[in-house]
Amino acid sequence: MEFIFTEKLKLSSIANILAKEKRRFRFWMLLLLFIVLVFSLLELSLGSAGVSFIEVLFPKSDYALFVLREIRIPRLLTAVLIGATLSFAGLLLQTVFRNPLVGPSVLGISSGASLGVALVTMAGFNSFFISDEVPKVAAAIVFSLAVLFLLFSIAGRFKDHASVLIVGMLISYLAGAVVDILIFMSDNDALKEFTLWGMGSFSRMGYGEIALLSALLLISYIIVHRHRHLMNLYLIGELDEVNEQKKRKLVLLLLLLGGVITAFVTAFCGPIAFIGIAIPNLLRFVLRISDHKYLLPGSIMLGAAVALMCDLLSTMPWTNHSLPVNAVTALFGIPIIVFMIFKSRQSSI
Repeated sequence: MEFIFTEKLKLSSIANILAKEKRRFRFWMLLLLFIVLVFSLLELSLGSAGVSFIEVLFPKSDYALFVLREIRIPRLLTAVLIGATLSFAGLLLQTVFRNPLVGPSVLGISSGASLGVALVTMAGFNSFFISDEVPKVAAAIVFSLAVLFLLFSIAGRFKDHASVLIVGMLISYLAGAVVDILIFMSDNDALKEFTLWGMGSFSRMGYGEIALLSALLLISYIIVHRHRHLMNLYLIGELDEVNEQKKRKLVLLLLLLGGVITAFVTAFCGPIAFIGIAIPNLLRFVLRISDHKYLLPGSIMLGAAVALMCDLLSTMPWTNHSLPVNAVTALFGIPIIVFMIFKSRQSSI
């Protein structure tokens, strides 16, 4: 009788914890949704084109409609989509390696894209194409996927994920070395073009690219959401003892999806730094939840909100100048990463 009473208390305690997590998640999701809506309205209202808040709500002139349709709405959708995608990809990769300091740039995927763009812009291959953007996007995707497939082959040969992580970092250094050589040998125009691409921007995508990346993110989310329970088991190490083959398939699936969506983002918008590493860490700290049922949609919402905030700060609407997006994301992301390092050190003492 006492045993039954104790078990009922345990089940009641677990149910209360789950209910609190659910309420906390709903509160933060509603708050993030409100923040995204406010930032979206500011994104549409502020800028150097001279379109005011009233004209955003009630556009009457052809000029106001053009600015909204061709400049501000695509930039708004791009910022939301890029933030959501990079945060989602960062969560997948951090789950694979069980390491909060892993992100898309650490594995060499972004470095592969940078190498592809550098070859196109600074080695003269851009002159063979009519459009300047098509070869850069194609090269970034091809080289990113090449790095990803190399990581696949390594992940299939080694059981420990530390080897994959080390190889990814070495690929980053190798790609960086080749890019430095190309920079040294290039002319000023090509160097300026590559530098502007490397600073990152949310103004390079049109409606076609936005639709393509949205579909890719949606498909990836649906696939990953079906495996959320396996991700929870894998994260705490229980999947290692249950089914090694299922564990390997999960790792390869998460690597593939995280790598592919990162490749597309980097190809279109440049290597956007720190969002993929910082946002999943900030989300876990705020929610105090490790269940991927909540982390997956939460990462998308928080990533969208932070990317919008960084884009608003980068445009500096109070002046006629603007900052590179990467500069703002670094100012936001680095303190979060440093905080997480100190927090993990204190918890281990």
